[in-house]
Amino acid sequence: MGKILFLHGYTQSGSLFSKKSAALRKALQKLGFTASYPTAPIKLALPDSADPEERAQLEGQGIDDESCGWWVKDEEKREYVGLDKTWAYLAEYIKEEGPFDGTVGFSQGAALAGMLCSQITKIAPDHPPFKFAVLYSGFRSPLPQHNYIYNPLISTPTLHILGSLDTVVSEQRSKTLIDACEKDMRAIYTHPGGHFVPSSKNSLNTVTGWILTTMKASDAKATTGDEDGWESDFDNIGRGDI
Repeated sequence: MGKILFLHGYTQSGSLFSKKSAALRKALQKLGFTASYPTAPIKLALPDSADPEERAQLEGQGIDDESCGWWVKDEEKREYVGLDKTWAYLAEYIKEEGPFDGTVGFSQGAALAGMLCSQITKIAPDHPPFKFAVLYSGFRSPLPQHNYIYNPLISTPTLHILGSLDTVVSEQRSKTLIDACEKDMRAIYTHPGGHFVPSSKNSLNTVTGWILTTMKASDAKATTGDEDGWESDFDNIGRGDI
């Protein structure tokens, strides 16, 4: 079917995210997708966690050699330290491992995936736009210097997955990313859990079903160039909540 780029959360790694998203990865493999799990280029230590919400992820767990991030938020300077390094790393990774049909991101990785949907043709000029993005507990960058990323709104079809018990990335914070995506190209699913990638049958069926429908609509649009056909197919995915 195609390849999917998986982007891990803060303090994780590609190998750890592969384990934590194993149920989803296996469900997608049954449909013919292969998954790629890069590890963020920034090694973390406890003092690097300046964001109070992200810091909650570190409490009660040790920091080891696998703890990485796509950036470190500097509250005082109000910047994402290391983001330039991440863009350079992803440009090379996508060139070597791509092309990718879509991306799946978790937490900070979902925030990055949203950015990448907007910037993919600038980061990797030879790569086509993503056909879809699945964003678990994502959020928009609140920094003014990143406003250009969300203007115009992200046009990639996006599925935003929220945890009703998520205390790390609140629903309000996730809504900032939802609002940065075109209304007719986004869908929302809320699972009855916390800050993790859910593995229930209902969650897996929702995600895989949405991806297949979105891929079908995208391929049909590319083949026929029929904008009306896209709208018709997207009606089957649903607008807003699902």
